[in-house]
Amino acid sequence: MAGAALALLALVTGCAVSARAEDATGAPETLAQQHLNPLADTIKLPAMLEFGFGFGPERNVQPTLNFQPVIPFKLTEDWRIVTRSNLSIIHLPDPEETTGLSDLDVSLFLTPATDSPWVWGIGPIFEFPTATDTTLGTGKWSTGPTGALVYVNGPWVNGIVVSQFWSFAGPGRRADVSLMQIEVLLSYTFSNNWYVQTDPTFVCDWKAPSGQKWTVPIGIDIGRVVPIRTQSRSFQIGAYYNVNKPDGAADWILRAQVMWAF
Repeated sequence: MAGAALALLALVTGCAVSARAEDATGAPETLAQQHLNPLADTIKLPAMLEFGFGFGPERNVQPTLNFQPVIPFKLTEDWRIVTRSNLSIIHLPDPEETTGLSDLDVSLFLTPATDSPWVWGIGPIFEFPTATDTTLGTGKWSTGPTGALVYVNGPWVNGIVVSQFWSFAGPGRRADVSLMQIEVLLSYTFSNNWYVQTDPTFVCDWKAPSGQKWTVPIGIDIGRVVPIRTQSRSFQIGAYYNVNKPDGAADWILRAQVMWAF
């Protein structure tokens, strides 16, 4: 399952990149806005390295490498589908040291092709049990709705992405899943393609005990986009603190990201 998920993700990404390279055109947004806008008509291939500090009872460091490609597909002159995927390689120090793949999340947004400052997208989210160890994933097949609302005007790129999924299949011995994620983006871009943003994702595990449901991070990222012919690359660093979290979760998250855009 994990190998098939990686192969499918690589195949779809490769085909989309090839198609975009043959049809590369300019866009009214600045490069920084294209990188930050989750619904932009731009292929984005980010790789983010995160270090969670204060993880588990031993206060260990948990490194995670996240791959989060965003790939738009044109449906008509007025509509497109934007896919957002998330697959991670996780090193889990507690309770037993483990390294492997996480579950694969895929979101599909139907969104209008418009130059309006306000853009919305809506569709389904799917989670596939691709984790290579029981401690790295839920073991369940899950799905639910997801939606996004983005505002791009002047130097600002602001938005919110909300998803909720429930498990519908998988081993009966594994716990059922009911998880909500709320990503909030507030960013300011500069004319030289530097930007500053806060982009936390609040998570609520509805199946967790009282007092253990919410993870609420606050923090900031600083980055810059560098044009390379018809492509561009961004470099970003940031730090987030979990003001509320379940027992055993990390206190601090330091993250560094490199993103390619086409």
